[in-house]
Amino acid sequence: MRALDPFVSRSESLIESYAARIAEAQVIRRAELQSRAARLEAELSIKARSQFLANMSHELRTPLNAIIGFASMIADAEKYGLDPKKGKAYAGYILQSADLLLGHINTILETADLDGGAIEIRQAETDMQALLTDCAKRAEIAAASREVHLDVRVGEAPVTAWADQDRLAQAVDHLLRVAIKFSEPGSTVLARASVSDNGWPEIAIRDSGAGFDETELKAALAAFQSEHRGLERSFEDAGVELAIAKTFTDIQGGRFYVKTRPGKGTLVRVVLPPHNNANAPAQEDGAEEATDADAMKMAG
Repeated sequence: MRALDPFVSRSESLIESYAARIAEAQVIRRAELQSRAARLEAELSIKARSQFLANMSHELRTPLNAIIGFASMIADAEKYGLDPKKGKAYAGYILQSADLLLGHINTILETADLDGGAIEIRQAETDMQALLTDCAKRAEIAAASREVHLDVRVGEAPVTAWADQDRLAQAVDHLLRVAIKFSEPGSTVLARASVSDNGWPEIAIRDSGAGFDETELKAALAAFQSEHRGLERSFEDAGVELAIAKTFTDIQGGRFYVKTRPGKGTLVRVVLPPHNNANAPAQEDGAEEATDADAMKMAG
């Protein structure tokens, strides 16, 4: 009877068996790592939302308490001996608080949509001058409360973009609020809709506020680039609002430019494709410097 050679036929089976076991171990290890990552992701999600709710609670209660308090004073005007002048002032405070509350609620809803990826874009021909004018009207209460003047400049030539009007309006609303929030009382926020030299329509907003350093700006614009960061931020800084405006611009095929220096103010430009060339490639980065110089003339 022929003896079995342990180094020929059986050696191949041992190698195959060893390789199979290694492959199986790798699959199990990968599954364990994925499970651990999923569990950590869930924990981070819960923590982020808890922090968000804590911030939201404070930000919503403050203007809501003001609304209730001043409305109660007006309702019991005879009891408190309010004259018409004071009643009118209190009504103004209620309007300011309601406007602030509405802004916070809009930010909450938009943040939730962006964090969950539930965003639909419906682009069409959009009049950017009319849109900017409407946004400025909505920002008048916030500007008045901060004693900031809004200088909106629109020309006679049409400025028409291929954009989602609602999302673009939301972006501009946030940018105006940020500019007003960081402006000193008595200062001016400049806003303009125009067509750049390369034919791309844009809205530029400039303030003379505190500005940002490079680290602050990078952190603010990255709010939705990493998981849950958007929900961890407070309303006290510009992070969420700038990030929302940038995201709404990016998903429409536009470009979002920021020029800022600490103590020198901030210039933000939202640049979108022209309506007559909706399928045009995104504006080249090299065009930024050429159009920035013109946008800076707004201060003149």
